[in-house]
Amino acid sequence: MLENKQHIERLFKNSEKFSDKDGLLFLSKILEAIEKIDIELIKILKNDERAKKHFFTQIDDIYILDQNKLIEFFTLNDYMKNGSFTAYSNKIGLIRKDNFIKKFDDVVLAFPHKDCVLEGGQTKEDDKKKEVFYNEILSSDEIDRLFEPKVLTNIKRYSKNGVEENCEIKNDDNLIIKGNNLIALHSLKKKFARKVKLIYIDPPYNTGNDSFKYNDNFNHSTWLTFMKNRLEVAREFLSEDGTISISIDNNELNYIQILLDEIFGIDNKKNLITIKRSSVSGAKVINNGVVNVSEFIVVYSNNTNLWKPNKVFRAKERDDRYNKFIKNKNESYEKWEYITILEAFSKFKSIKKSQLKKELGEYYSIEFEQFIFDNSQNICRFAALDDKAISKEVKEIKYVSKGDLSKTYKIEREKFTDYYLYNGEALLFFEDRLIELDGVKVFGELVTDIWDDVLPNDLHNEGDISFKKGKKPEKMIERLINLFSNSNDLIMDFHLGSGTTCAVAHKMGRRYIGIEQMDYIEDISVQRLKKVIDGEQGGISKALNWEGGGEFVYAELKQIDTFKNVEIGALNKNMQYLPISEMEDETYNIGKEEIAINKAFYGIENE
Repeated sequence: MLENKQHIERLFKNSEKFSDKDGLLFLSKILEAIEKIDIELIKILKNDERAKKHFFTQIDDIYILDQNKLIEFFTLNDYMKNGSFTAYSNKIGLIRKDNFIKKFDDVVLAFPHKDCVLEGGQTKEDDKKKEVFYNEILSSDEIDRLFEPKVLTNIKRYSKNGVEENCEIKNDDNLIIKGNNLIALHSLKKKFARKVKLIYIDPPYNTGNDSFKYNDNFNHSTWLTFMKNRLEVAREFLSEDGTISISIDNNELNYIQILLDEIFGIDNKKNLITIKRSSVSGAKVINNGVVNVSEFIVVYSNNTNLWKPNKVFRAKERDDRYNKFIKNKNESYEKWEYITILEAFSKFKSIKKSQLKKELGEYYSIEFEQFIFDNSQNICRFAALDDKAISKEVKEIKYVSKGDLSKTYKIEREKFTDYYLYNGEALLFFEDRLIELDGVKVFGELVTDIWDDVLPNDLHNEGDISFKKGKKPEKMIERLINLFSNSNDLIMDFHLGSGTTCAVAHKMGRRYIGIEQMDYIEDISVQRLKKVIDGEQGGISKALNWEGGGEFVYAELKQIDTFKNVEIGALNKNMQYLPISEMEDETYNIGKEEIAINKAFYGIENE
């Protein structure tokens, strides 16, 4: 970890201006030189390839010194007990984003190890990892090696025809990757940069009861570091009009939003959706106070100017305000006559209004509702118009029509629905509020930011797999995918868990990438997707008339510690995957076919 630090220090120790004869650095002179952009300091750094790479930004043929990064390098805290460097204090809170040349004035979240990378190599839920945080400046070499693309192995294509091993990976294949999600993201980012329309993740919530069990001494800040590392690279996958949505509970809700504000920009904050995840029953009602039955989905766009979510509707109890019936809808709108729905139903049944319930008995409600939906094109309601919210033309017609019961007025609009007005009020049509769900027309409304209708009674059975913690409803994922993507778009979930996201994407005709590092991926996620291909009928399958089909490719990041001939003790404990640059090393005994598949996937030309 000290290699990069020692290398930079040696450069300055060779300068009489910045060190004494014993090699002791004049820190104050170095800091002053950075502030003044001293020529000798620039030469020292620019003439060294490693220093130039880490402290300069190249724009065409011009190199620009990153003063703040250099300042941080010389002012970082000393080693922490676990061997991790951080420039941030051991507290979590808001700071002013006040850099060396005082350009910015944004408030951001500060937390220990924010300037670090945490690999997060947990593979079993009961693991407790004591991992080193790699500082982005001092450990830049280690981070570069960590993020180098890794070899894919155990490659299989699953389809209705069975399993094909060592298969070619096509550009439009659905992918399921087993391995550390941070490393997998960095391995895939070049190939899939700007191609993903929707990212959805359900990360560990850091509740103390879930699967997040890293570094107990910094559990809260560790979670933030863990998330920051992954969200920063995840953004590189999103298309310009893409969306990221994250399930979270109240423990980390506020922090994750501030972190997302920093990474994606506060202008890209779009929605905070509340999900009703359980009923008011069981052990949760024993304690006093408000019963917690909710969790949240935070939604951010990648570029607010290009973000265009779809209109999505949900079923709703019929609105009784739609109580008018147009007797002569087939005639010109000026001649429309209005009666109540009950009057129309009475005439339809040839029964007096006062006798309807008595005559029809227990079938009254059923027949009345059926009549309404069968005649939806004739049913409407009157709605008041706010003078401040309507155009001058509409306002004029509003007052002309007010008190005139002889006719209905119409205002044609080129890019919008035409206005119909009667007696100073607008007509809203019942048929415009109908949607089709599961093949049946129902009264609907645009989805709001409160979702209390997505939790099924048999969530534990969805996908025909057992997953005790955190399985998300297919209906919830379906709604997100409908809102933020279209047919054949690419969906990504790098906390795949039980595989719900990819299972729903598969049924909905989307392409997908799923990443999971837990060992259960083959027993749960892969098995669930195999059942989807076979035509599994749980979740949203029946509503979509799902009959099976399709395929996906499964692959694993090649683990170094699976090789018997490698000296494990010589390897960094967190560097557990084989870099693509070393796959042809005879030490690892990678087959020619697998090498060819990896070269084709990563776009590496044969030498």
